[in-house]
Amino acid sequence: MNIEQTVLPSGLRVVSVNLPGFDSAAVAAFVKAGARNETESNNGIAHFLEHMAFKGTTTRSALQIASEIEVLGSNINAFTSHEMTCYFVTGLKSTIGQSVAIIGNVLTASTYNSPDIETEKGVILQEIRRSADNPSHVAYDGYGLTAYPGQSIGRPILGRAELIETVGRDHFTSFVADHYFAQNMVVVGTGDFSHETFVDHVATHFDKLPSRNAEVTITPANYAGGHIRNTEKDFEQVTILLGLQSVPETDPSVWAHKVAARALGGGMSSPLFQEVREKRGLVYSVSAYSDHGVDHGEMVMFAGTTAKHVDELLDVACGEMTKLTARVSDADMTRAKNSVLVALATAKERPFSLARGIAGSLFEHGRIITPEDSMRKVEAVTTDDVTAAMRMMIATNPTISLVGPVPDQAYHSQVRAALA
Repeated sequence: MNIEQTVLPSGLRVVSVNLPGFDSAAVAAFVKAGARNETESNNGIAHFLEHMAFKGTTTRSALQIASEIEVLGSNINAFTSHEMTCYFVTGLKSTIGQSVAIIGNVLTASTYNSPDIETEKGVILQEIRRSADNPSHVAYDGYGLTAYPGQSIGRPILGRAELIETVGRDHFTSFVADHYFAQNMVVVGTGDFSHETFVDHVATHFDKLPSRNAEVTITPANYAGGHIRNTEKDFEQVTILLGLQSVPETDPSVWAHKVAARALGGGMSSPLFQEVREKRGLVYSVSAYSDHGVDHGEMVMFAGTTAKHVDELLDVACGEMTKLTARVSDADMTRAKNSVLVALATAKERPFSLARGIAGSLFEHGRIITPEDSMRKVEAVTTDDVTAAMRMMIATNPTISLVGPVPDQAYHSQVRAALA
């Protein structure tokens, strides 16, 4: 695997990852802007914009965009997170030129026609309604709003229905003007092709991308924590998210925090799974994971249970977290580190996952961090690092998001006492 980077005169960063022997390839254009770059009044515009990019350009209709990609057997798609938006094509290495051409056209010549906006509003509103019918999604949205109250980093990526109804063409053109420029983007290609060939394709098809000598600023994340309870819909189970403040992706101890989350609840042999499900039968599934951004991080336990078991589940989960502040068994340490290492190794062998990791490192660290770099960091994590990470996290104010038939109890006080 050979990684090369070129910065075009416009300021656009172009990265290629040569994967000898790979027939598949990926092209992905990443914009360092997402839901976090919104205001309260335009929440949802970054995700809506991602939809509108495929509705037609000055030279291609929506059908032509889809047809030109699909006749090649390729797949075109996009996603929006809080911190980035990505437009990508996965296909064969032989069609890399066509992939770049279409992504470049979508990002530099979309029309955002008003009739298409009105039609796509219906699609977005259906997506919001579908999410509202999923207790996990409702719990995640509640978690963000509680962990980061009044901040864009905590608002739902889909936005609110009443705001989506008011969106017009000016909202899109304004957001694009503020965020979609060369210095704020990275184009990554992964596959068995030369760097020079890829750079030529990008230079040709992204030539209309504006250049701006400016940096997009964001309001620093301010974790608060707290408790939210949502009983609006008639769900059978209570969905529970219990989170603690962790560290940003740029923190030197971040890999210890990632290993700590896997040690706690990564897999069926983890202490959390064994105690909550195997010994007590309180849940069908329970897990823990960590999530880290440029200036924030959380470790979160996710579970679902009946209302009468919420108290016990929270107590047991807090007990397992507390145990890891004193000692991590050799078996749990080995399992957790290997789990992280396998995830990194797997991403290294998937063209799109590799592209996403490279773009993320450029946005967060300002430099390319390879999977091998990360694997060395994981190997260096010690049990003392993990216990220190757990001690740091349980000292923070917990965030609890409960969705379903849950009684109005002081769960936040209960958890704080259990973690003290």
